[in-house]
Amino acid sequence: MLSFLHNTDKPGQKASGIPFEHPQSFEDLAGYLRLNAPVFVYKHSTRCSVSLFAMKRLNLVEVNSQETWVYLDVVAQRSLSLALAEELNVWHESPQLILISNGKVLAHGSHQQVTETTVENWRKEFGFSQNKTNA
Repeated sequence: MLSFLHNTDKPGQKASGIPFEHPQSFEDLAGYLRLNAPVFVYKHSTRCSVSLFAMKRLNLVEVNSQETWVYLDVVAQRSLSLALAEELNVWHESPQLILISNGKVLAHGSHQQVTETTVENWRKEFGFSQNKTNA
């Protein structure tokens, strides 16, 4: 992961880095959408400072063992990102975080909502366990 994305704002808090999956086609992406476990889809714009800070905040997340994290570059993968928006009926924004399980959108947020706190709140709201992995 790029070193400038690691947190330096909170002393003592370690950035974990997320083991993102990087789908290259809608078929790849559809496979993740069908999983029976939590899938976090992060839509990132490489041209947006808000996305940069969202990624920095997400790197504070400790990934749970049953979760899958998917990364979409909305600049390089624009057609895939827009197809996902249409498939899920979730307005395309970036940065954006979408939580999916069993093929259903459970929650989504964009811009300043893309934080480690949002992830923790969604985990609590939807009853996902806290089995952490070392990413």
